[in-house]
Amino acid sequence: MTYAEADLSPVTSPEHSPPTPGTMKPTSAYLAFAFVLLATFTAFAPLRAQDAGPARDRLRVVDSTRIQVITMRDGSSLIGRIVSAGSDSVDFQMGIGRVSVAIKDIREISEADSESMHDGEYWFPNPNSTRLFFAPTGQMLKKGEGYFSDYMLIFPGFAYGVTDNVSIGGGVSLIPGEFDNQIYYFTPKVGVSLSEKVHVSTGFLLAGTRGGTGGIGYGVGTFGDGDASATVGLGWGFAGGEIQSKPLAMLGGEARVSRRIALVSENYLLPIDNNPIIYSFGVRFLGEKLTTDLALVNSSAGGGGIGIPYVDFVFKF
Repeated sequence: MTYAEADLSPVTSPEHSPPTPGTMKPTSAYLAFAFVLLATFTAFAPLRAQDAGPARDRLRVVDSTRIQVITMRDGSSLIGRIVSAGSDSVDFQMGIGRVSVAIKDIREISEADSESMHDGEYWFPNPNSTRLFFAPTGQMLKKGEGYFSDYMLIFPGFAYGVTDNVSIGGGVSLIPGEFDNQIYYFTPKVGVSLSEKVHVSTGFLLAGTRGGTGGIGYGVGTFGDGDASATVGLGWGFAGGEIQSKPLAMLGGEARVSRRIALVSENYLLPIDNNPIIYSFGVRFLGEKLTTDLALVNSSAGGGGIGIPYVDFVFKF
Protein backbone atom coordinates (compact mmCIF):
# COMPACT_ATOMS: atom_id res chain seq x y z
CA MET A 1 0.00 0.00 0.00
CA THR A 2 1.23 3.48 -0.84
CA TYR A 3 0.33 6.72 0.91
CA ALA A 4 -1.91 7.61 -1.98
CA GLU A 5 -4.02 4.49 -1.30
CA ALA A 6 -4.82 5.45 2.28
CA ASP A 7 -8.36 6.90 2.21
CA LEU A 8 -8.22 9.89 4.52
CA SER A 9 -10.37 12.13 2.34
CA PRO A 10 -13.39 13.82 3.94
CA VAL A 11 -16.74 12.10 3.34
CA THR A 12 -19.48 14.60 2.61
CA SER A 13 -23.14 14.08 3.44
CA PRO A 14 -25.67 14.03 0.61
CA GLU A 15 -26.90 17.51 -0.24
CA HIS A 16 -29.94 18.65 1.75
CA SER A 17 -29.82 15.54 3.95
CA PRO A 18 -31.57 16.06 7.29
CA PRO A 19 -29.21 16.07 10.28
CA THR A 20 -28.84 12.77 12.06
CA PRO A 21 -30.22 12.91 15.62
CA GLY A 22 -27.42 13.44 18.09
CA THR A 23 -24.97 14.76 15.47
CA MET A 24 -22.83 17.55 16.88
CA LYS A 25 -23.35 20.91 15.21
CA PRO A 26 -20.22 22.68 13.84
CA THR A 27 -20.46 25.54 16.32
CA SER A 28 -20.81 23.13 19.20
CA ALA A 29 -17.84 21.12 17.93
CA TYR A 30 -15.58 24.16 17.82
CA LEU A 31 -16.72 25.28 21.26
CA ALA A 32 -16.05 21.79 22.61
CA PHE A 33 -12.55 21.75 21.14
CA ALA A 34 -11.86 25.22 22.56
CA PHE A 35 -13.10 23.99 25.93
CA VAL A 36 -10.70 21.03 25.83
CA LEU A 37 -7.75 23.34 25.08
CA LEU A 38 -8.78 25.76 27.83
CA ALA A 39 -9.31 22.95 30.33
CA THR A 40 -5.89 21.50 29.46
CA PHE A 41 -4.19 24.84 30.00
CA THR A 42 -6.13 25.53 33.22
CA ALA A 43 -5.32 22.11 34.65
CA PHE A 44 -1.64 22.17 33.77
CA ALA A 45 -0.81 25.84 34.50
CA PRO A 46 -0.78 25.36 38.31
CA LEU A 47 1.62 22.43 37.90
CA ARG A 48 4.00 24.58 35.89
CA ALA A 49 3.78 27.40 38.42
CA GLN A 50 4.49 24.96 41.20
CA ASP A 51 7.54 23.61 39.38
CA ALA A 52 8.89 27.16 38.89
CA GLY A 53 8.96 27.84 42.62
CA PRO A 54 9.28 31.25 44.31
CA ALA A 55 11.84 33.69 42.93
CA ARG A 56 13.72 33.62 46.25
CA ASP A 57 14.42 29.91 45.79
CA ARG A 58 16.29 30.70 42.57
CA LEU A 59 18.57 33.35 44.02
CA ARG A 60 22.13 32.16 43.70
CA VAL A 61 25.53 33.54 42.85
CA VAL A 62 26.82 32.33 39.48
CA ASP A 63 30.18 32.64 37.75
CA SER A 64 30.95 34.37 34.46
CA THR A 65 29.97 31.31 32.38
CA ARG A 66 26.30 31.96 33.22
CA ILE A 67 23.95 34.88 32.86
CA GLN A 68 20.74 35.54 34.73
CA VAL A 69 17.62 37.37 33.61
CA ILE A 70 15.64 39.00 36.41
CA THR A 71 12.05 39.90 35.55
CA MET A 72 10.73 42.61 37.85
CA ARG A 73 7.17 42.87 39.06
CA ASP A 74 6.69 45.95 36.89
CA GLY A 75 7.51 43.86 33.78
CA SER A 76 11.02 45.21 33.16
CA SER A 77 14.03 42.89 32.83
CA LEU A 78 17.63 43.04 34.01
CA ILE A 79 20.38 40.98 32.36
CA GLY A 80 23.61 40.11 34.14
CA ARG A 81 24.44 37.91 37.12
CA ILE A 82 24.09 37.89 40.89
CA VAL A 83 27.45 38.46 42.58
CA SER A 84 26.18 38.54 46.18
CA ALA A 85 22.87 37.97 47.95
CA GLY A 86 21.53 39.29 51.24
CA SER A 87 18.30 38.73 53.12
CA ASP A 88 16.45 41.58 51.41
CA SER A 89 18.42 42.38 48.24
CA VAL A 90 20.98 41.10 45.75
CA ASP A 91 23.93 42.79 44.07
CA PHE A 92 23.46 42.37 40.35
CA GLN A 93 26.36 42.87 37.95
CA MET A 94 25.25 44.29 34.59
CA GLY A 95 27.14 45.63 31.61
CA ILE A 96 26.62 49.20 32.85
CA GLY A 97 27.79 48.39 36.38
CA ARG A 98 26.57 46.88 39.63
CA VAL A 99 23.09 47.59 41.01
CA SER A 100 21.22 46.57 44.16
CA VAL A 101 17.88 44.85 43.52
CA ALA A 102 15.23 44.37 46.22
CA ILE A 103 14.14 40.73 46.40
CA LYS A 104 10.52 41.72 46.98
CA ASP A 105 10.50 43.42 43.55
CA ILE A 106 11.66 40.28 41.72
CA ARG A 107 8.97 38.25 39.99
CA GLU A 108 11.09 35.63 38.21
CA ILE A 109 14.71 34.61 37.66
CA SER A 110 15.98 32.50 34.76
CA GLU A 111 19.48 31.39 33.82
CA ALA A 112 21.27 30.72 30.55
CA ASP A 113 24.78 30.12 29.28
CA SER A 114 26.86 33.20 28.64
CA GLU A 115 26.79 32.10 24.98
CA SER A 116 23.26 33.57 24.91
CA MET A 117 24.89 36.99 24.69
CA HIS A 118 25.67 38.05 21.12
CA ASP A 119 27.55 41.32 20.66
CA GLY A 120 26.16 42.58 23.95
CA GLU A 121 22.58 41.53 23.12
CA TYR A 122 20.73 38.79 25.00
CA TRP A 123 19.09 36.16 22.81
CA PHE A 124 16.16 34.61 24.69
CA PRO A 125 15.69 30.82 24.26
CA ASN A 126 13.97 29.72 21.07
CA PRO A 127 10.37 29.02 22.19
CA ASN A 128 9.68 26.69 19.24
CA SER A 129 12.71 24.40 19.14
CA THR A 130 10.68 21.16 19.28
CA ARG A 131 9.36 21.58 15.73
CA LEU A 132 10.46 22.74 12.32
CA PHE A 133 7.40 23.88 10.37
CA PHE A 134 5.28 20.82 11.05
CA ALA A 135 7.74 17.99 11.58
CA PRO A 136 9.03 17.30 15.11
CA THR A 137 12.66 17.69 16.08
CA GLY A 138 14.52 15.51 18.56
CA GLN A 139 14.20 18.19 21.24
CA MET A 140 11.47 17.86 23.86
CA LEU A 141 9.20 20.13 25.84
CA LYS A 142 10.10 20.30 29.50
CA LYS A 143 7.65 19.09 32.13
CA GLY A 144 4.87 21.63 32.45
CA GLU A 145 5.68 23.41 29.18
CA GLY A 146 3.28 23.44 26.29
CA TYR A 147 2.08 25.38 23.30
CA PHE A 148 -0.98 26.24 21.27
CA SER A 149 -0.45 26.13 17.51
CA ASP A 150 -2.33 27.06 14.37
CA TYR A 151 -1.18 25.72 11.00
CA MET A 152 -2.42 27.48 7.86
CA LEU A 153 -5.14 29.12 10.00
CA ILE A 154 -7.32 25.99 9.78
CA PHE A 155 -5.44 23.41 11.89
CA PRO A 156 -5.36 24.53 15.54
CA GLY A 157 -3.71 22.22 18.03
CA PHE A 158 -1.76 21.95 21.25
CA ALA A 159 1.07 20.01 22.87
CA TYR A 160 2.04 19.54 26.51
CA GLY A 161 5.13 18.16 28.25
CA VAL A 162 3.92 15.46 30.64
CA THR A 163 7.54 14.91 31.75
CA ASP A 164 10.89 16.07 30.39
CA ASN A 165 10.83 12.99 28.13
CA VAL A 166 7.15 12.53 27.23
CA SER A 167 4.75 14.91 25.48
CA ILE A 168 1.26 14.63 24.04
CA GLY A 169 -0.50 16.74 21.45
CA GLY A 170 -3.37 16.88 19.04
CA GLY A 171 -5.79 19.02 17.12
CA VAL A 172 -8.65 19.19 14.66
CA SER A 173 -9.32 21.07 11.43
CA LEU A 174 -11.76 23.99 11.27
CA ILE A 175 -13.07 23.34 7.75
CA PRO A 176 -15.14 21.90 6.15
CA GLY A 177 -18.08 22.97 8.28
CA GLU A 178 -19.60 19.68 9.40
CA PHE A 179 -17.89 18.19 12.44
CA ASP A 180 -18.09 14.64 11.08
CA ASN A 181 -15.95 15.71 8.13
CA GLN A 182 -13.13 17.30 10.17
CA ILE A 183 -9.60 15.92 10.14
CA TYR A 184 -8.30 15.19 13.62
CA TYR A 185 -4.80 14.26 14.69
CA PHE A 186 -3.02 12.94 17.78
CA THR A 187 0.77 13.24 18.34
CA PRO A 188 2.42 11.50 21.32
CA LYS A 189 6.21 11.77 21.50
CA VAL A 190 9.01 10.30 23.64
CA GLY A 191 12.58 11.58 23.60
CA VAL A 192 15.85 12.08 25.41
CA SER A 193 18.88 14.37 25.17
CA LEU A 194 22.06 12.32 24.87
CA SER A 195 24.17 15.46 25.31
CA GLU A 196 23.69 19.22 25.16
CA LYS A 197 23.62 19.06 21.37
CA VAL A 198 22.35 15.58 20.54
CA HIS A 199 18.63 14.89 20.94
CA VAL A 200 16.57 11.91 19.76
CA SER A 201 12.86 11.21 19.86
CA THR A 202 10.23 8.85 18.53
CA GLY A 203 6.48 9.02 18.22
CA PHE A 204 3.64 8.86 15.78
CA LEU A 205 1.10 11.06 14.05
CA LEU A 206 -2.37 9.53 13.92
CA ALA A 207 -4.85 11.34 11.67
CA GLY A 208 -8.32 10.52 10.52
CA THR A 209 -11.80 11.47 9.45
CA ARG A 210 -15.11 9.67 9.42
CA GLY A 211 -13.78 7.96 6.29
CA GLY A 212 -10.87 6.24 8.02
CA THR A 213 -7.61 6.68 9.89
CA GLY A 214 -3.94 6.51 9.07
CA GLY A 215 -0.69 8.01 10.12
CA ILE A 216 3.04 7.70 10.39
CA GLY A 217 5.40 6.37 13.03
CA TYR A 218 8.76 8.12 13.12
CA GLY A 219 12.15 8.51 14.70
CA VAL A 220 14.20 11.72 14.51
CA GLY A 221 17.57 13.00 15.65
CA THR A 222 18.52 16.65 16.12
CA PHE A 223 22.09 17.85 16.29
CA GLY A 224 22.60 21.33 17.71
CA ASP A 225 20.62 23.62 19.97
CA GLY A 226 17.74 26.07 19.77
CA ASP A 227 19.79 28.59 17.78
CA ALA A 228 21.30 26.28 15.14
CA SER A 229 20.42 22.66 14.47
CA ALA A 230 19.99 19.98 11.81
CA THR A 231 17.30 17.30 12.05
CA VAL A 232 17.11 13.96 10.23
CA GLY A 233 14.34 11.41 10.47
CA LEU A 234 12.62 8.36 9.04
CA GLY A 235 8.92 7.54 9.15
CA TRP A 236 6.74 4.59 8.17
CA GLY A 237 3.19 5.24 7.05
CA PHE A 238 0.31 3.05 8.15
CA ALA A 239 -3.36 2.77 7.17
CA GLY A 240 -5.98 0.05 6.96
CA GLY A 241 -3.99 -2.31 9.17
CA GLU A 242 -0.94 -2.22 6.89
CA ILE A 243 2.46 -0.56 7.37
CA GLN A 244 4.41 0.99 4.51
CA SER A 245 7.44 -1.16 3.68
CA LYS A 246 9.64 1.78 2.66
CA PRO A 247 10.23 4.76 4.93
CA LEU A 248 9.75 8.42 4.22
CA ALA A 249 12.96 10.39 4.83
CA MET A 250 13.12 13.90 6.29
CA LEU A 251 15.96 16.42 6.46
CA GLY A 252 15.57 19.88 7.94
CA GLY A 253 17.17 22.52 10.03
CA GLU A 254 16.97 25.90 11.71
CA ALA A 255 19.53 28.70 11.89
CA ARG A 256 18.99 31.78 14.01
CA VAL A 257 20.42 34.84 12.31
CA SER A 258 19.38 37.48 14.84
CA ARG A 259 17.60 37.84 18.16
CA ARG A 260 14.18 37.66 16.51
CA ILE A 261 14.71 35.96 13.14
CA ALA A 262 15.63 32.40 12.15
CA LEU A 263 15.76 30.55 8.83
CA VAL A 264 13.99 27.18 8.66
CA SER A 265 13.85 24.38 6.09
CA GLU A 266 11.92 21.09 6.10
CA ASN A 267 12.27 18.55 3.27
CA TYR A 268 10.94 15.07 2.49
CA LEU A 269 11.89 12.22 0.16
CA LEU A 270 8.68 10.26 -0.54
CA PRO A 271 8.85 6.44 -0.96
CA ILE A 272 6.60 6.34 -4.02
CA ASP A 273 7.13 6.22 -7.77
CA ASN A 274 10.02 8.43 -8.96
CA ASN A 275 10.77 9.37 -5.32
CA PRO A 276 9.54 12.97 -5.48
CA ILE A 277 10.99 15.49 -3.03
CA ILE A 278 8.89 17.98 -1.08
CA TYR A 279 11.02 20.90 -0.01
CA SER A 280 10.33 24.09 1.92
CA PHE A 281 12.20 27.11 3.16
CA GLY A 282 11.10 30.13 5.12
CA VAL A 283 11.56 32.62 7.93
CA ARG A 284 10.66 32.22 11.61
CA PHE A 285 9.89 35.40 13.54
CA LEU A 286 10.71 34.88 17.20
CA GLY A 287 9.20 36.37 20.32
CA GLU A 288 9.82 35.14 23.86
CA LYS A 289 6.53 33.19 23.78
CA LEU A 290 5.22 33.50 20.20
CA THR A 291 6.68 32.44 16.86
CA THR A 292 5.34 33.03 13.36
CA ASP A 293 6.56 31.03 10.36
CA LEU A 294 6.25 32.20 6.75
CA ALA A 295 7.42 29.72 4.13
CA LEU A 296 7.10 28.39 0.60
CA VAL A 297 6.47 24.69 -0.05
CA ASN A 298 7.22 23.03 -3.38
CA SER A 299 7.83 19.64 -4.96
CA SER A 300 10.30 18.26 -7.46
CA ALA A 301 7.26 17.01 -9.38
CA GLY A 302 5.73 20.51 -9.45
CA GLY A 303 5.48 22.96 -12.29
CA GLY A 304 8.53 25.01 -11.35
CA GLY A 305 6.71 27.83 -9.56
CA ILE A 306 7.97 29.45 -6.39
CA GLY A 307 5.78 27.21 -4.25
CA ILE A 308 2.69 27.23 -2.08
CA PRO A 309 2.64 29.82 0.73
CA TYR A 310 2.63 28.40 4.26
CA VAL A 311 2.02 30.12 7.60
CA ASP A 312 1.81 28.97 11.20
CA PHE A 313 1.66 30.48 14.66
CA VAL A 314 2.87 28.89 17.90
CA PHE A 315 2.29 30.31 21.38
CA LYS A 316 4.28 28.68 24.17
CA PHE A 317 3.05 28.57 27.76
